[in-house]
Amino acid sequence: MSTYFRSGEATQKTTDRYRQKLDELPVRYELMIIETTYGDTNIAITGTENKRALVFIHGAETCAPLEFETLTELVNDFKIYAVDLPNLAGPRAEIQFNLHDNSYGKWMFEILSRLAVQNAILLAFGRGGFIALKTLAFDEKRIAKTFLVTPAGIIKSSRLRYFSKVLFSVKRFRILRKEKLTTNIFQIPEISEIEAAKIQTPLYIFAAVDDEFYQANQLRKRAKKLFRSLKNVFLLNRGITRTANSVYNSSTSRNTISDTIIKNEL
Repeated sequence: MSTYFRSGEATQKTTDRYRQKLDELPVRYELMIIETTYGDTNIAITGTENKRALVFIHGAETCAPLEFETLTELVNDFKIYAVDLPNLAGPRAEIQFNLHDNSYGKWMFEILSRLAVQNAILLAFGRGGFIALKTLAFDEKRIAKTFLVTPAGIIKSSRLRYFSKVLFSVKRFRILRKEKLTTNIFQIPEISEIEAAKIQTPLYIFAAVDDEFYQANQLRKRAKKLFRSLKNVFLLNRGITRTANSVYNSSTSRNTISDTIIKNEL
């Protein structure tokens, strides 16, 4: 079975970095391993007990602990469950999913059931947005509202913009500079109209006007066409989103996302 990295050395480096980042986290956390039909999954838990559940799905080329900075403004208002996506950059990268069936939805349904979360907020970035949509299409009963940040799966990513503006700036990502990756953003399919019609959970989308992967105008246009439950599309300001990865690494973007969830959607 193929894994995220082409070499065992890269896998070990990523695992070491994962553990180091956990030790550096500015918030208290608990690490849980949940067994699913598809294999074991890491869940990093932080936030405040007896608060509403927020389930977080990170994007590609990263893992949950590396994105905890994004969640620091939410720890006082939610109990946060950060799910590590299998076959990406976490230490459990051996699981393979079929992107074209409901495997991701079944996987997340098992996780949410075993966590016993109810009435949860679902927050997802990038590729995690595709998984969130698959989750809602499969079974959305445990989710109250969903926030997607530059999500995959609504429109196709732009190959031209990727190769002209992102690929040649890949030196920013040290892991990419040292090892080739097997993941490919262009493999992610668009959510079908049939799947979208199943989603009744209120959706809120953050689009970035200068995002190289998913252009804001195209994203907003198709989202409005697809989702009856779409409540709003928020535009993140030009100049703070040089790539999809940095959309939610920008402090301005993080504050916008956190403020929207905390002030308007609790």
